[in-house]
Amino acid sequence: MRADRWRRRALDVSLILPLWLVGAGWATAQAGPKALPPALADSPCPTGALVDPVFRDAALQALAGLVVKAPGRSVHGAVRSHQSAGHVDAQGRAWHQISAYQVNLGLVGALRMGPQQLPLVADWLGWLARHIAPAGAARGVVLDHWVRAGDFEESTCPPGMAPGLCGAVDAFDSTAATTLLLADAYLAHGGDVMLIRSPAMRQALEASATTLNALTTADGLTVAKPSHPVVYTMDVVEVIAGWRAWARVQRDAYAQPQSAINSFALASRAEAGLRNRLWAEAAGAWRVSLESAAPQRSRWYPDTVAQAWPLLWGVDAGPPTRARDAWRQAIAPWQQQPQTHWARKTIDPDGFWWPAVAVAALCTGDEASARTWVARTRVRWLDPKSPFAWPFQVGDLLWLLWLAEPAGAAPPSRSTPPSTPRL
Repeated sequence: MRADRWRRRALDVSLILPLWLVGAGWATAQAGPKALPPALADSPCPTGALVDPVFRDAALQALAGLVVKAPGRSVHGAVRSHQSAGHVDAQGRAWHQISAYQVNLGLVGALRMGPQQLPLVADWLGWLARHIAPAGAARGVVLDHWVRAGDFEESTCPPGMAPGLCGAVDAFDSTAATTLLLADAYLAHGGDVMLIRSPAMRQALEASATTLNALTTADGLTVAKPSHPVVYTMDVVEVIAGWRAWARVQRDAYAQPQSAINSFALASRAEAGLRNRLWAEAAGAWRVSLESAAPQRSRWYPDTVAQAWPLLWGVDAGPPTRARDAWRQAIAPWQQQPQTHWARKTIDPDGFWWPAVAVAALCTGDEASARTWVARTRVRWLDPKSPFAWPFQVGDLLWLLWLAEPAGAAPPSRSTPPSTPRL
């Protein structure tokens, strides 16, 4: 399931936080405008200027090249997941995948780069609202869509596609969660609150939250989807961030402070479940899933990569250094020899670049490795013959642009940036 994502790539209003959990954090969040957050509002990891302006701007141009511009049509605002055709029908017509999960993540990263990204994100949010499943097993989820090159015809099942890939989505929980994350990031970076308040958009966001609630188990964790009821650490981490994001949207866009408190309680409950059920104490590492044993140190994905997620998203409420220590321990075998160092060669057997790992390196003080990774990636992704070619995916932009600064920004501090106040 999770490997598949990267290879292809009703709200519970009865849950009330005790008053001591509201406290000063809630009062602080209520007071004044929000400061411009980092790529993820709760992450402890610093952003940086390791990606230079030329590389940054080329990445944003690559993003712009993935956008479907067809005013007046339902497909307008869609964003292709990557440049390559994922399917070719019997007539030789190319179809490009639209993965809401991938696009949501990429646009969260792009929003940091300046207000010029807001119209693109607004159009995408409009596309999401038009394409979210209104009913059925996938209610509240945007299934994978496909758009045909040339005439922008769109479908969840292009001609000749294997039935098992039609109407598919890798995971309901993280797809719904990243939709909430993007809405929050859009507002935090100056987006039009009236778009978020529009009936169609509000209905779509509330449906996403309802989906998360329906997927939640007794211990606050979420299964990937009804047809694959597996609890994954990486998914749960994104869901926790999604609940927090939804709480901020409820507070800031909808003026629903009690609903925001309830959503933050759901995030806290999921975080407790992550800490109590998915941490393998003896191994000092995160389980890949609730059903799995301790991770295999010799397997890059998902075992090693999963160790970065609680750190990157700032969701581990355990001992202060645990998330960092887990990552340092997990990555150590992959950087013992210069000729096999993850930053110097592509370790993933399928060739994926994993910019998130460079962010995790910077987050744990290994700036040299992060810089090495950026330099190597820059050469490949700026190749004039095939810039940002597969296996680059739009979701990579969240992490790549984390390592960039907006145009005109002051040089970043190496200290950990403040997060948006929690509720």
